[in-house]
This record gives sequence, structure tokens and C-alpha cells, in this order.
Amino acid sequence: MQEKRKKVILSARQELLTDDFIERAEREGIELEKGAVITNEYLERHYEDLCKWVNLFSAYPDYYLDIIKPVDSEFSLFFYQRFTLRALMRFKDVFITAPRAFSKSFITILAFFLQCVFIPGRKVFICANTKQQAAQITKEKVIEIYNHWPLLRKEVIGWELNEFPGNFGKDYVTLKFRNGSVLDVVLAGDAARGQRRHGGMIDEIRDGDEEMINSVVIPLINVARRLPNNTVNPYEPNEQIVATTSAGAKTSFAYDRLIDTFENAIIDPRHSFMFGCDYRLPAMHGLISPQYINKLKMSPSFNQEAFATEYLSLWQGSSEDAWFSYEKLSKYRKIKNPETHAINRPDSDQFYLISVDVGRISDQTAVCVFRVNVNKQKFYSTLVNLIVLGRTPQTKPFSVQAVDLKKIIASFNPREVVIDTNGLGVGLADEMIKPHYDEMGNFLPAYGFKNDDVYKQIQPKDAPRILYGIKANQSLNSKIHGNCYSRLTSGLVRFLIKEQEAKSALLATKIGQKMTTEQRVMRLMPHEMTTKLFEEMANLRLKRTGSSLDIVLERINSRFPKDKYSSFSYGLWRIKELEEESYSRSHRRRAGERKLVFFTGGING
Repeated sequence: MQEKRKKVILSARQELLTDDFIERAEREGIELEKGAVITNEYLERHYEDLCKWVNLFSAYPDYYLDIIKPVDSEFSLFFYQRFTLRALMRFKDVFITAPRAFSKSFITILAFFLQCVFIPGRKVFICANTKQQAAQITKEKVIEIYNHWPLLRKEVIGWELNEFPGNFGKDYVTLKFRNGSVLDVVLAGDAARGQRRHGGMIDEIRDGDEEMINSVVIPLINVARRLPNNTVNPYEPNEQIVATTSAGAKTSFAYDRLIDTFENAIIDPRHSFMFGCDYRLPAMHGLISPQYINKLKMSPSFNQEAFATEYLSLWQGSSEDAWFSYEKLSKYRKIKNPETHAINRPDSDQFYLISVDVGRISDQTAVCVFRVNVNKQKFYSTLVNLIVLGRTPQTKPFSVQAVDLKKIIASFNPREVVIDTNGLGVGLADEMIKPHYDEMGNFLPAYGFKNDDVYKQIQPKDAPRILYGIKANQSLNSKIHGNCYSRLTSGLVRFLIKEQEAKSALLATKIGQKMTTEQRVMRLMPHEMTTKLFEEMANLRLKRTGSSLDIVLERINSRFPKDKYSSFSYGLWRIKELEEESYSRSHRRRAGERKLVFFTGGING
């Protein structure tokens, strides 16, 4: 009987056939010391301890990797890779902006591999710009994982027959794990509709298609993994989306996703995580050569904008398709202080002009305040304030917006107020020709249009005619866009400095230091609104119109508004018209002057 009891080494290839066998644990073919014997009774007796270890490794997977790596391996995760790996194991919404050589794809795929090991039945996917790209990246990183931690091979079905287990193809990768988990590659296209996963990675989201990501990729994760008792583990990162990318344009869908993750990380820090760094972090660990970076900077073909996005992780204001250059616009941000009322400057030929683009339901009403300085018949304009009306449901009605606009008019006493009277603009125009009272009981007079024959018949006869209506069509819009571009590139427009610069300057003064938070926000708001205007302009690209020569602009990111740009461009258009009118009057005056010619007669001798 004693001879029948044999000691056998525990191996994934062996199965326990009878109770006469005693399984001994081994690692890489070497039997564990101290006589560790694994039986069903042993597992039941140490169940709670084993659960603690599994929970520990789920939250601190880098510890697990340190334990299972080969004894002769010199590979070790860097500190930033460790905490990134931990974040990927814990948070549902993750966004990483990092440069080349950061190992974004490697760390994320490693985290998904470990999720599949620790969580039975988990299904995760890898998605990139193309399915071939995703398959190539996944295969490369999985093989790298196998090489660093050979024991992980045994978690994948087929490890006995293949050194690198898994189903790898040109445009597909599928890893099926022994506990029922699956890691595969999906395409951000219609073919992926209807599939279900518990988490996924969108690699280089800046290059992804917004519509496909929103309508196909993200809906893949709308089903959580359920436990055997049909409940959901609240600590498990179900419905997890990991977005990794290098920096891009602020007007892109990827940047919107970044801001959304950042806000959620503040509101609900248990579920969202955002991280970013530049090239110095991987360079510190030898993943990228400082000499290579210096060579890039010294190259004659060095592109500062490309370097900022690829290696400094700085999100830029505009994309390559943008009609307006965010960087060039920023050069004209020279004005330090906004204006909240008219400022009379002695010995200065100036006036104020206000332009309005009207919003009501989903849009807001944007009000641009220009100070126009006339010098040698040139009209130089400065955007001294940009105000948004109708921010709340209570202030959206046109009766309220008209009161707010009339307060602005009273503060600046403008020569004209330009209003877009197409569509919704008629509603605000109807209110502007009526008298109102504000919440303090102050009387606000009616104003009249100077160029609209319809309103001239119904508006009060004594109303100051300072309103100027614009009814833009395709032809006029083309001229408005062209004029806006021309005046900007000619240096005829100036803007407020960036809000960061304004904040630093404000806090350097005693008045700024004594301000409350609300007062400081109000003081800096015009600077921030100017930045928003630039972002809207950087989101516009030239639309192809076939044989038509009209300038038609369309939004690159359809979710980005353009109300501030519309208001701004209307104001510049009217300033241009006033400039031409002034020039024509001056020319006519010169032409009408009498030309006196004197003759002196000769004296005959």
C-alpha cells in the first residue's frame, strides 16, 4: 500500500486522478522547498489567507509581477509604471497623455492581461485607429509580457503547444484564459456593433473617429461582469475605458474626453484617474535618449508645434485643418486689462461698438465689446470684453437677455450695436425696441434699428437708432469670414492677455490680493472668454464647396460651439463698413474743395 502512494510534482499538465496522489507545488520545474503540500483540505484551511493575497495582488499587481518573475531576471518596473499599473487595475475611467517611449500600450495591455488572470470571465478589448495597428501593437506587447514573466503563459489556453500562446493574425488577436477570460482586438467600426466587453483600451484616441468611438466602441462596455450569485462586484473596474494618447488639438474629441475625465476625477475620485507627463520622465529612466531630443531640437526641419504635442504633451489650440492659427492669434494678445465701462481717453479718436450673436435653447448669446481707435483713416479694434448672456434657464428668455444687453449698452455708450436678426435673433430684436425696467427698478429705454425698414415702422420714433441688423446669407457669410481673416492677419485687432498671465499680474497687486474668489473670477472672466473665442476659431476649417468660390467654414468638432466667433466676426464686418464709410466721406470732402488757380500777367516793356 505504501508503494502505491507516490509523490508527484504539481504541474498544469497533470490532473489529480485519485486521492492516492499528493501534489507538490513547483515553479519552473523546481519543487518548492519546506515541503509545501497542496490538497483540497489545505486550500479550504487557508481560504481566507489566499483571498487576502488575491485581493492584494489585484490592487498591487506590481508585487505579483515581482514574485513570479524568473530568479535570474534583471527586469523591474519603474516607479511611474508601477503606479500607472495600479491605477489601471482600480479605476473605471482612465486618461493618459504621455510622449513616445512612455510605454503607454505596454502598461495598459499588461494591466488587462492581469485583469484577465485575477478576474474569471472578464472580457477586455484593445482598439486603435485601424484593426491592423491594434493587432500589431497587441501581439508585440503580449510577446514582451511572455518574455518578462514566463509563468503568465500558463494562464492562456494552448501554452503546452506554443511558446507564445494565443491566436495572432494580421488584423486580429485573441487570448483565451483558463478561467474563461478573453482579451482581443476590436475595430472602431460597424462590425463591432452588438458585441459586449467589460473594459477596453482606446490607443491614440486623438486619431480616433469621434462618431465611431461614441456610437460603437464605448457602448461595448455597457454590461458589467456578474458573479455566480448574479451580483456585481462594486470594487471591480467594470465598464472601464482606458484612453491613451499623445497630445493633440484642444478642439478635438480627445481633449473633450480628457477634460471630462479630469472633472470626474475631482467629483468622483474613486472611479476616475488622469495622468500626464512630458519626455523628461521616460528620459530619466533611459527609455529615450537626451541626445536624440537635442538632435530633434537642432534639426533644420524642427517643428515646434509637433515637438510640443509629441514630446512635451502640450495640447495645442488648433489642428492642422484649422483655418485660423491659434498660435498666430495668440501673438495679438497684448491688452492687460478688460473694460467694463466706457473710458474716455483725451486726444483719442475712438468709439465703442457692440456685436451680438443670439442664442436661446442650446446656445448662448455672445456679446463682443470692441473699442475702435481711428488713426490715419484706419480703424484699429480691441476686443476689451466678451460677455455671455443666457447662461441659466432663468436668464435665457429674451426679455431678460434684452435687459442685460441694455445694461451693457448703458455702460459703454456704443456708436452701434450689431445684432444677428436671422432666426432667433428676431426675438431679441423685438425686445430691444421696447422699454424695460431692471430688477432694481431702473428704466431702460427702447432702442431702434437704423438699417431695417420693417423695424423703422414699428419701433418708437424717439428711440435712439443705434441698432444695426445683420441678415447673413451664404454670400455675406463668405465676405464676413474673409474680412475677419484679413483684419486679423493685418494686425488691426488686439486681444486681452491670457488668463494665466492676467492672474499672475493681478495677484502681484495689493488690490488683487484683497479680492474675494468671486471678485477674482469676475475680473479674469473676459480673459478666459477670449481664450474660448480662440478655441472656437481654431475649431473651424474650410469646407469644400465644389466650384463655388464662397468661403464656407465648418466645425472640426461638431460639439464645439461657434457663437463667440459669429459675434466677433459680425463686429469686425461692421467696423470694416464704418471704415469704408469714413473713407468715402473724407474722399468726397477732398474732392468737393474749390481749386483756386492764380495767374500773374506779364508786363510789356
